[in-house]
Amino acid sequence: MPMEQDVRSSNISRNPYHIEDQAPTLRLSVFVLMDILGYSEMIGRSQEAGKQQEMLRKLHQVLTKGRDWLEGKELFLSSEKSLKKDDFALKAFTDNIVIGWPVLDDAESEFGSAFFKLAYFQFQMVLEGFFVRGALSVGEAYVDEITVFGSALVEAYAGEAELARDPRIILTSSAVKTAKKHLKYYKNPRTAPHVRDVLRDSDGQWFINYLDCILIAEDEQGPFYEDFTKHKTIVENKLAEYKSNPGIWSKYAWVAGYHNYFCDLHSRYFNDEHRINVELFRASPALIVE
Repeated sequence: MPMEQDVRSSNISRNPYHIEDQAPTLRLSVFVLMDILGYSEMIGRSQEAGKQQEMLRKLHQVLTKGRDWLEGKELFLSSEKSLKKDDFALKAFTDNIVIGWPVLDDAESEFGSAFFKLAYFQFQMVLEGFFVRGALSVGEAYVDEITVFGSALVEAYAGEAELARDPRIILTSSAVKTAKKHLKYYKNPRTAPHVRDVLRDSDGQWFINYLDCILIAEDEQGPFYEDFTKHKTIVENKLAEYKSNPGIWSKYAWVAGYHNYFCDLHSRYFNDEHRINVELFRASPALIVE
């Protein structure tokens, strides 16, 4: 009998969009679509350098590690835990990753989960040299291993294609509207967790503040300086690598500006040693003859 029970349990889907004996059904969701910046160019450059196999293995390894984190596999401490429904569903294909969190109440807890997981995923990808761009929306969605569907997908796709532009995960209008509703729950909005999770860019776009994950143990041990320094070095190298390609260079210049803003935002921890030299990404014109 116990063996039969285990077999039946193993067939139960953990996907929260799967409802037993019910056809696929749209659910109000927090939804994100992400892709890897410069994916096609990455393949082309590795081919020219004769390093496609090396690039494939590196990318596969980092995406596997990132997906394991997003799926929370390291949190499954027992077989009982693994049989419960997940909070979200994830689907990855080529350089795209989509995740849907079905909303149970007002989306505040789903936002908390999404912001934390996406920030950590984005930061870890950058530390391996892969920059992520995407958009997060709130709307009707369905996600499983066969189909991704719904208005949330349409809005996130448009946000990623038209608004994200730089290596940032932006909040679409539906997500911003929902976040503003959450801020009203707090007598002092500055105490709301969204204030650290999300920043507003110079073009008005709200985006996930992925660098904040280095302060996850702020009270116990302060910032993870080694990872932050690695982030600085990777961005500096990208700026040097793409100096002759302004279309791509400008995206890493954005990351450099964000990095330095984060230093200013937490100046009690960071000084000029941690900042990226502005001369590496200054966008001001200059005379052709000094």
